[in-house]
Parts: sequence; structure tokens; C-alpha cells
Amino acid sequence: MKHEMSSAINQMQMLYNPEEDRILFRVNTTDNKEFRFWVTRRYTFLLMKVLKEHLEADPDVSMQGSPDAKQAVKNFKQEKAIQESNFGQKFKDDPNELPMGDDIPLAFKLTYNMREDKLHLGIQPRTGQGINLVIDRQINTSMVQLIISATQKADWTMGDLTGVAIPVQDDRVVN
Repeated sequence: MKHEMSSAINQMQMLYNPEEDRILFRVNTTDNKEFRFWVTRRYTFLLMKVLKEHLEADPDVSMQGSPDAKQAVKNFKQEKAIQESNFGQKFKDDPNELPMGDDIPLAFKLTYNMREDKLHLGIQPRTGQGINLVIDRQINTSMVQLIISATQKADWTMGDLTGVAIPVQDDRVVN
């Protein structure tokens, strides 16, 4: 079973926990619900590949003729998205509701597909309830920045994922 987020993403947070050697991924919605998952290094790497694929599918990027022009457009759009994001806002720690309960599951299965300019992302534990997120490129860029920050604190080497290209299919599953 998956929770369909009935409202928009309000805030996201990714914090490295050295005792768990995992990242705590938290999402608050505009209707004051919080969804939480533990994310491993491997899962983070897979998530980053999916996010990068979505960013590279942007027609403004893919229509460029040279790799340098593609990178320049990606950099420009990334800088603009980061400027428009509010990384300074404190994460709201008192949600009205935890639909998945107090226990924090380990993210196990990642499903995704792209429709129009949106990334439909499913995060699920091995058993139990997961969530579906609909992410535009602005939110995607914010997620990438959060992942970069958390993986740097974790001292996880993620490699250069800027050139990753995964063949486009519908309803892909990665686990």
C-alpha cells in the first residue's frame, strides 16, 4: 500500500545519522503530515540517478547541440532553482499527523516514471506502506542539493552523477 500525498510538498529534510550510517529523509506536506524513511548509501545512489535523469530530460537541456551547451543550461537552471528555494527555513518538527506511524522504515524499493515535466517517485519499505511523490524540476533540484549536503556529511562517495543517462521507460522499478 502506498500513501498518495493528497497535498503538496511543503518541506524536505535529509540528515545523516552516523550511528545508523543512514540518512533520515523527511517530507512535510502542506496539510501538516510527515513521511519519514531511513535511506542507505546504495538507495541514495539510485535515487540520485533517477533525479539526474529527470533533470536531463528537460527539453531546454536535451535540445542543446553540444555537451558544453547542455551543461551550461543545466547549471543556469540549477542556480536559478537554488536561488528560489528556501534552505534557511527551519524544518517543522511538530507535524499534526504521521500517517506511516512512529517507526521509521528503511527505504527499499524505488519506482519512478516521468509524465510531462513531472517525476512520479514511489518510495517503499520492504513491507508496509510507502509514499508517492510528484516532483517538478524545482523540487528535484532542491532534493539533489539536500542529498549532496547529507552525503558530504556522511563522507559517502557518490561519484559524478551529472552525466548519468538511464534509458527512458515507463513505470520503472529500481531496488
